[in-house]
Amino acid sequence: MTKAQRIAAAWANLPAPELTDQVRLLVKARDAAARAVWSAVRENPVIAARVRGALAGLKAEYRGHRDEAMWLMWIGQVQQQLAVQAAAPVLEPVVEDVVPELEPVVEQWTPVQEPTPPRPVSDAPPVLFQEPAPSAK
Repeated sequence: MTKAQRIAAAWANLPAPELTDQVRLLVKARDAAARAVWSAVRENPVIAARVRGALAGLKAEYRGHRDEAMWLMWIGQVQQQLAVQAAAPVLEPVVEDVVPELEPVVEQWTPVQEPTPPRPVSDAPPVLFQEPAPSAK
């Protein structure tokens, strides 16, 4: 068992506040050893879920902090590392039936503009706006 796997296994038994502290230290480290731990965490879905929860807590903790942008970037990178293999299922090749190609049917389409209904006749007289009369000085 590698050191990263031992760390990930130890995280399974930690209470939430201690796990958050450990995750914070590892997010801040951002080195090869940290990447190895993230890949070991990614292999165990239970530990990965707990770590994702701790990361969400860290994101909330650093909102409004002077180093918010830096921490959000680091946390986002870790979240991407945890989601890499979880979102990449093995795809099998799809065998399609061969269908003879048909000629495309082309139809000419002309937009139909419906006539607008006439305006109803109003009982109100039309309003005429006039310029005010010049004042005599």
